[in-house]
Amino acid sequence: MQFQFPAYSQTKIERSFIYSQAELSQVVELTSNFEVILTVKKKIRVFNQDGLDHAYIGIFHDEFTSIEKFRGEITDPKTGKRIDRLKKKDLTDVSRISNMSIYEDSRISYYELKTGRFPIEVEWEYTTKTDGNVGLPIWRPAPNDHQRVSSSYFKIIYPNHLGLRYKAENIGESPKITHKVGITQLEWELKDHFVLEEPDEEDEIMIKFAPNHFSMEGYSSNMETWKGFGQWIQKLNKGKSVLPEKAKTKVAELIAGREKEVEKIRVLYQYLQDNYRYVSIQLGIGGLMPMSATEVFAMKYGDCKGLSMFMKALLQEAGIPSNYTLVKAGEDAGEVEADFSSNQFNHVILQVPLEKDTVWLECTSKTLPAGFLGDFTMGRNVLVINEEGGALQSTPKYNSTEFNQITINSQFSLLENGNAKVLQTKTMTGLAAQPYVNRYFWQDREDFEKFIYHDLGYSGAHIEKYDLKIDKMKNVPIAEFEHETFLQQFYQSTRKRIIITPKFHKVNSRDIRNHFLHWEEKLNILNLEGMEIESAAPDLSLSEELFEYERVLLFEASELKIGRTVNLHFSEETEEEDIDQVLKKIEKLDSQPIFLKK
Repeated sequence: MQFQFPAYSQTKIERSFIYSQAELSQVVELTSNFEVILTVKKKIRVFNQDGLDHAYIGIFHDEFTSIEKFRGEITDPKTGKRIDRLKKKDLTDVSRISNMSIYEDSRISYYELKTGRFPIEVEWEYTTKTDGNVGLPIWRPAPNDHQRVSSSYFKIIYPNHLGLRYKAENIGESPKITHKVGITQLEWELKDHFVLEEPDEEDEIMIKFAPNHFSMEGYSSNMETWKGFGQWIQKLNKGKSVLPEKAKTKVAELIAGREKEVEKIRVLYQYLQDNYRYVSIQLGIGGLMPMSATEVFAMKYGDCKGLSMFMKALLQEAGIPSNYTLVKAGEDAGEVEADFSSNQFNHVILQVPLEKDTVWLECTSKTLPAGFLGDFTMGRNVLVINEEGGALQSTPKYNSTEFNQITINSQFSLLENGNAKVLQTKTMTGLAAQPYVNRYFWQDREDFEKFIYHDLGYSGAHIEKYDLKIDKMKNVPIAEFEHETFLQQFYQSTRKRIIITPKFHKVNSRDIRNHFLHWEEKLNILNLEGMEIESAAPDLSLSEELFEYERVLLFEASELKIGRTVNLHFSEETEEEDIDQVLKKIEKLDSQPIFLKK
């Protein structure tokens, strides 16, 4: 396909919101031996500094994917003269090692255009070849906001005996279908499209593809059903759950005298957490195939696949069956599309089905109690690998206040000049404990303390000492944070009165991780001898559709006691705007000044 921009000149208004113009082409060819050949052509005319990112060239490659060819050129669209020619050697090649990954062969070859000369035009073309068709490219015809797409073309060619499925989202056009001898070709084209702002995931135009028959490294199966995809995972996992004799002896030692299965699960999970560390491994098929239990036992580390396989082997030795389980993890990860069986997963956990309950284990965590997954994988469709292959099930949603609670007890001693000292204990239960626990374990001291100051929300604060206690022996994690902090400008003092605005912690949307939250807070303010209340908001008990709020005040023996309780109960359908309105209302109710007369 030869690109030729139509005659187009920006108006002054358009220059403020159209950063570039694009012609895009993507051709995918699937071969009979399960190779995927991708040819990409792009021509981007950049109008201003903001559009330079649109001309970024990035080509991913690894052990399975090679860059077969690349060419490009930079021209001045006003004169048509070539400024520079780009070859493969002009690309910078770097590793894509991610956080916590020490074994990864994923790389990116990239080129960044740096210029102050506009307009400027970049055109490039490359071809990659991938051995194995487990995953196929996604077509996103309009990849950038503030970009005018003159034309975006996509073609996929596949042998009929391999089969292909696709799922179109937010695009109504049906493909042009061409049948040749033993081959089918699908084509789409989008013209004259413009997106001003980056769309939400559910509104993005895209087409996803998945093969019926697929293979990688000689491991083959059929992906038309979840059962078939699960059978492929079974093949990768075969023989991986065998423990060495030394490990078997350790299991017997750990479970000795324990009769209940839950007790055995807990002690073996604790052993995993205390003795094995998580590393990400993305080398070759190791990005999909787990380390063996024997390797994990010897190395004392593993990725999510290896640690889950090792835990499975420990339980197996204890006579407790479990299921290796694939999940699309991440606090903001989208849902697995149940009607489109394909490789949509990025993480592995373990399911332990018991007679009266199901225990879920996050085998990469050193902080979660046995049976609690946290918001990283809660409420998801997951692929449970069983004897028949694979079946979709759901992880717990934790949709009650039982799994998200905060209790704060604060004692404020008033000092001179409006200052105060606070002794405070913040107890967080379930999902509420995760921010403190995760940061305490994964961040350095400086970053953790920055988080503390931000979370406390006091202005003019200096934390003099603090301590964090973590309890993971219950069904949900509990974190207790204690601190002693000096506060500036805690209250206002005049000749006749003192004015105190209660320093309740602000309830934020990030605190509502499961749509539910129970929050109790008690403030005791000391050193008010000779004072009496002149004016204060009355006690309040409020019950509305989405929340309950209660505030009480008691003044006795020179001590001011204020209590506030909030219960939030949103549904999954509650709009963000409605949640924001509730939180603003709570903040307003919290900010009621108290006037004390001297």
